[in-house]
Amino acid sequence: MGRFKRFCLIVFGLAGTLCLVALALPWIGPYTREAASLLNNSYYVAFVLGAFVITMIGLLITLLRGLLSPAKRKVVTIDKTGGDKITVTTAAISSQATHVVEDRGRFIAEKVQVETKRGGDVSVHVRVKPRHVVSVVDEGRHLHDELAGGLATICGDKVRHINLEFVEAEAPEPAQDVHIENLEIPASVYERAAKLESAPAGGYGQLTGSVDEAPSSTSDAAADANATEGEEA
Repeated sequence: MGRFKRFCLIVFGLAGTLCLVALALPWIGPYTREAASLLNNSYYVAFVLGAFVITMIGLLITLLRGLLSPAKRKVVTIDKTGGDKITVTTAAISSQATHVVEDRGRFIAEKVQVETKRGGDVSVHVRVKPRHVVSVVDEGRHLHDELAGGLATICGDKVRHINLEFVEAEAPEPAQDVHIENLEIPASVYERAAKLESAPAGGYGQLTGSVDEAPSSTSDAAADANATEGEEA
Protein backbone atom coordinates (compact mmCIF):
# COMPACT_ATOMS: atom_id res chain seq x y z
CA MET A 1 0.00 0.00 0.00
CA GLY A 2 1.34 3.42 -1.00
CA ARG A 3 1.70 6.35 1.36
CA PHE A 4 -0.99 8.43 -0.33
CA LYS A 5 -3.51 5.60 -0.24
CA ARG A 6 -2.71 4.93 3.40
CA PHE A 7 -3.13 8.64 4.20
CA CYS A 8 -6.52 8.79 2.44
CA LEU A 9 -7.76 5.73 4.33
CA ILE A 10 -6.67 7.24 7.66
CA VAL A 11 -8.42 10.55 6.90
CA PHE A 12 -11.55 8.74 5.72
CA GLY A 13 -11.66 6.58 8.86
CA LEU A 14 -11.14 9.50 11.25
CA ALA A 15 -13.67 11.73 9.49
CA GLY A 16 -16.32 9.00 9.49
CA THR A 17 -15.76 8.20 13.16
CA LEU A 18 -15.89 11.87 14.29
CA CYS A 19 -18.96 12.58 12.18
CA LEU A 20 -20.78 9.57 13.62
CA VAL A 21 -19.88 10.55 17.19
CA ALA A 22 -20.95 14.20 16.66
CA LEU A 23 -24.34 13.15 15.28
CA ALA A 24 -24.95 10.51 17.93
CA LEU A 25 -24.02 12.50 21.06
CA PRO A 26 -27.17 14.73 21.06
CA TRP A 27 -29.32 11.59 21.17
CA ILE A 28 -27.27 9.00 23.08
CA GLY A 29 -25.27 9.39 26.27
CA PRO A 30 -25.30 11.34 29.53
CA TYR A 31 -24.35 14.64 27.91
CA THR A 32 -27.09 14.99 25.32
CA ARG A 33 -27.98 18.58 26.30
CA GLU A 34 -24.36 19.77 26.13
CA ALA A 35 -23.87 18.07 22.78
CA ALA A 36 -27.08 19.58 21.42
CA SER A 37 -26.00 23.04 22.54
CA LEU A 38 -22.79 22.66 20.51
CA LEU A 39 -24.89 22.65 17.34
CA ASN A 40 -25.44 26.36 17.87
CA ASN A 41 -21.71 26.93 17.48
CA SER A 42 -20.86 27.78 13.86
CA TYR A 43 -17.31 26.38 14.09
CA TYR A 44 -18.56 23.08 15.49
CA VAL A 45 -21.19 22.82 12.74
CA ALA A 46 -18.56 23.57 10.07
CA PHE A 47 -16.30 20.86 11.49
CA VAL A 48 -19.11 18.31 11.48
CA LEU A 49 -20.10 19.22 7.92
CA GLY A 50 -16.50 18.89 6.75
CA ALA A 51 -16.21 15.46 8.32
CA PHE A 52 -19.53 14.49 6.77
CA VAL A 53 -18.41 15.57 3.28
CA ILE A 54 -15.13 13.63 3.57
CA THR A 55 -17.04 10.57 4.74
CA MET A 56 -19.47 10.78 1.81
CA ILE A 57 -16.61 11.14 -0.71
CA GLY A 58 -14.85 8.12 0.76
CA LEU A 59 -18.02 6.03 0.69
CA LEU A 60 -18.69 7.05 -2.93
CA ILE A 61 -15.17 6.05 -4.01
CA THR A 62 -15.51 2.74 -2.22
CA LEU A 63 -18.85 2.09 -3.96
CA LEU A 64 -17.43 2.92 -7.41
CA ARG A 65 -14.42 0.69 -6.89
CA GLY A 66 -16.67 -2.16 -5.84
CA LEU A 67 -18.84 -1.73 -8.95
CA LEU A 68 -16.21 -0.99 -11.59
CA SER A 69 -13.09 -2.83 -10.49
CA PRO A 70 -12.44 -5.93 -12.61
CA ALA A 71 -12.61 -9.30 -10.96
CA LYS A 72 -9.35 -11.03 -10.16
CA ARG A 73 -8.65 -13.47 -12.96
CA LYS A 74 -7.21 -16.86 -12.12
CA VAL A 75 -6.90 -17.91 -15.78
CA VAL A 76 -4.94 -16.19 -18.56
CA THR A 77 -5.79 -16.72 -22.22
CA ILE A 78 -2.55 -17.41 -24.09
CA ASP A 79 -3.86 -18.00 -27.62
CA LYS A 80 -7.12 -18.16 -29.54
CA THR A 81 -7.85 -20.08 -32.71
CA GLY A 82 -11.36 -19.60 -33.95
CA GLY A 83 -13.64 -20.71 -31.15
CA ASP A 84 -10.84 -22.55 -29.34
CA LYS A 85 -8.41 -21.03 -26.85
CA ILE A 86 -5.40 -21.96 -24.75
CA THR A 87 -5.37 -20.83 -21.14
CA VAL A 88 -3.01 -21.12 -18.19
CA THR A 89 -3.77 -20.54 -14.53
CA THR A 90 -2.02 -17.96 -12.38
CA ALA A 91 -1.05 -20.79 -10.02
CA ALA A 92 0.90 -22.43 -12.85
CA ILE A 93 2.66 -19.13 -13.62
CA SER A 94 3.54 -18.70 -9.94
CA SER A 95 4.87 -22.25 -9.76
CA GLN A 96 7.01 -21.73 -12.87
CA ALA A 97 8.48 -18.52 -11.45
CA THR A 98 9.30 -20.28 -8.17
CA HIS A 99 10.97 -23.14 -10.04
CA VAL A 100 13.15 -20.79 -12.09
CA VAL A 101 14.25 -18.77 -9.05
CA GLU A 102 15.12 -21.82 -6.93
CA ASP A 103 16.50 -23.95 -9.77
CA ARG A 104 20.23 -23.61 -8.96
CA GLY A 105 19.82 -23.36 -5.21
CA ARG A 106 21.16 -19.81 -4.99
CA PHE A 107 17.87 -18.09 -4.15
CA ILE A 108 14.60 -18.70 -2.32
CA ALA A 109 11.30 -17.41 -3.73
CA GLU A 110 9.62 -16.13 -0.55
CA LYS A 111 6.57 -14.67 -2.30
CA VAL A 112 5.31 -14.74 -5.88
CA GLN A 113 2.47 -12.45 -6.94
CA VAL A 114 0.87 -12.72 -10.40
CA GLU A 115 -1.37 -9.94 -11.73
CA THR A 116 -3.42 -10.22 -14.92
CA LYS A 117 -5.30 -7.68 -17.02
CA ARG A 118 -8.17 -7.86 -19.45
CA GLY A 119 -5.99 -8.20 -22.51
CA GLY A 120 -4.19 -11.19 -21.03
CA ASP A 121 -1.09 -9.22 -20.00
CA VAL A 122 0.75 -10.74 -17.05
CA SER A 123 2.84 -9.00 -14.40
CA VAL A 124 4.95 -11.08 -12.02
CA HIS A 125 6.38 -9.82 -8.74
CA VAL A 126 8.86 -12.07 -6.92
CA ARG A 127 10.37 -11.52 -3.48
CA VAL A 128 13.80 -13.15 -3.63
CA LYS A 129 15.90 -14.22 -0.63
CA PRO A 130 19.52 -15.08 -1.53
CA ARG A 131 21.19 -18.03 0.14
CA HIS A 132 24.19 -15.77 0.76
CA VAL A 133 25.26 -12.22 -0.03
CA VAL A 134 25.40 -11.66 -3.80
CA SER A 135 25.82 -8.79 -6.22
CA VAL A 136 22.23 -7.67 -6.64
CA VAL A 137 22.93 -5.79 -9.88
CA ASP A 138 24.63 -8.67 -11.71
CA GLU A 139 22.64 -11.53 -10.24
CA GLY A 140 19.40 -9.55 -10.54
CA ARG A 141 19.84 -9.00 -14.26
CA HIS A 142 20.78 -12.64 -14.82
CA LEU A 143 17.80 -13.85 -12.77
CA HIS A 144 15.49 -11.44 -14.63
CA ASP A 145 16.60 -12.92 -17.96
CA GLU A 146 16.13 -16.46 -16.66
CA LEU A 147 12.63 -15.60 -15.44
CA ALA A 148 11.72 -14.01 -18.75
CA GLY A 149 12.78 -17.15 -20.61
CA GLY A 150 11.14 -19.52 -18.13
CA LEU A 151 7.81 -17.66 -18.10
CA ALA A 152 7.81 -17.38 -21.90
CA THR A 153 7.56 -21.17 -22.12
CA ILE A 154 4.07 -21.14 -20.58
CA CYS A 155 2.88 -17.56 -21.17
CA GLY A 156 4.34 -16.79 -24.57
CA ASP A 157 4.56 -13.04 -25.15
CA LYS A 158 1.96 -12.17 -22.51
CA VAL A 159 4.50 -11.27 -19.81
CA ARG A 160 4.75 -7.48 -19.62
CA HIS A 161 6.48 -6.83 -16.31
CA ILE A 162 8.84 -8.81 -14.08
CA ASN A 163 9.65 -7.19 -10.76
CA LEU A 164 12.30 -8.61 -8.43
CA GLU A 165 12.53 -7.60 -4.77
CA PHE A 166 15.68 -8.76 -2.98
CA VAL A 167 15.52 -9.15 0.81
CA GLU A 168 18.11 -9.96 3.46
CA ALA A 169 20.36 -12.91 2.63
CA GLU A 170 20.01 -16.16 4.55
CA ALA A 171 23.78 -16.32 5.30
CA PRO A 172 26.29 -13.44 5.34
CA GLU A 173 28.94 -15.22 3.26
CA PRO A 174 29.02 -18.26 0.96
CA ALA A 175 30.48 -21.48 2.29
CA GLN A 176 34.12 -21.86 1.28
CA ASP A 177 36.03 -25.08 0.67
CA VAL A 178 39.16 -25.58 2.76
CA HIS A 179 42.29 -26.26 0.65
CA ILE A 180 45.56 -27.38 2.26
CA GLU A 181 48.58 -26.48 0.14
CA ASN A 182 52.34 -26.92 0.62
CA LEU A 183 51.91 -29.31 3.56
CA GLU A 184 55.35 -30.50 4.74
CA ILE A 185 55.58 -34.04 6.12
CA PRO A 186 58.61 -34.84 8.36
CA ALA A 187 61.14 -37.37 7.02
CA SER A 188 60.79 -39.47 10.18
CA VAL A 189 57.24 -40.36 9.15
CA TYR A 190 58.48 -41.87 5.89
CA GLU A 191 61.27 -43.76 7.76
CA ARG A 192 58.79 -45.31 10.20
CA ALA A 193 56.49 -46.29 7.37
CA ALA A 194 59.40 -47.98 5.55
CA LYS A 195 60.40 -49.94 8.67
CA LEU A 196 56.85 -51.15 9.19
CA GLU A 197 56.64 -52.33 5.58
CA SER A 198 59.98 -54.18 5.80
CA ALA A 199 59.28 -55.82 9.20
CA PRO A 200 58.47 -59.63 9.08
CA ALA A 201 55.03 -60.92 9.86
CA GLY A 202 55.99 -62.16 13.33
CA GLY A 203 58.04 -59.16 14.22
CA TYR A 204 55.73 -58.01 16.96
CA GLY A 205 55.73 -61.49 18.54
CA GLN A 206 59.53 -61.59 18.57
CA LEU A 207 59.68 -58.23 20.22
CA THR A 208 57.26 -59.40 22.86
CA GLY A 209 59.26 -62.55 23.48
CA SER A 210 62.53 -60.67 23.98
CA VAL A 211 60.88 -58.43 26.49
CA ASP A 212 59.49 -61.38 28.42
CA GLU A 213 62.88 -63.14 28.50
CA ALA A 214 64.70 -60.17 29.95
CA PRO A 215 63.57 -60.70 33.58
CA SER A 216 64.68 -64.41 33.57
CA SER A 217 68.21 -63.59 32.42
CA THR A 218 68.44 -60.92 35.08
CA SER A 219 67.40 -63.37 37.81
CA ASP A 220 70.02 -65.92 36.62
CA ALA A 221 72.75 -63.32 36.84
CA ALA A 222 71.69 -62.46 40.39
CA ALA A 223 71.82 -66.17 41.41
CA ASP A 224 75.37 -66.59 40.00
CA ALA A 225 76.50 -63.53 41.92
CA ASN A 226 75.14 -64.95 45.19
CA ALA A 227 76.87 -68.30 44.58
CA THR A 228 80.21 -66.60 44.01
CA GLU A 229 79.90 -64.64 47.23
CA GLY A 230 79.16 -67.91 49.13
CA GLU A 231 82.30 -69.62 47.82
CA GLU A 232 84.48 -66.67 48.82
CA ALA A 233 83.00 -66.71 52.30
